[in-house]
Amino acid sequence: MGKYFGTDGFRGEAGIDLTADHAYKVGRFLGWYYNALRERNGNNEPARIVIGKDTRRSSYMFEYSLVAGLTASGADAYLLHVTTTPSVAYIARVDD
Repeated sequence: MGKYFGTDGFRGEAGIDLTADHAYKVGRFLGWYYNALRERNGNNEPARIVIGKDTRRSSYMFEYSLVAGLTASGADAYLLHVTTTPSVAYIARVDD
């Protein structure tokens, strides 16, 4: 996984290294993982995932594919749209 993820999210060339299908599968896995983690801790509410993006055109494709995977696995996705990495980290930390 380190091949695709950096400190600020997905890494790779859009459409070649990273595709919409890849983002969907990552979303499915993350939704499953965080839902399972919450259930093990006695919380049956859906996992809440915060998503931010930059201004590249490919970000829109990845955002919606990731959301499709997350919601398919039963998680809730919260879209911050175009924003900074620190703002995503802040919302994820204070909104739980």
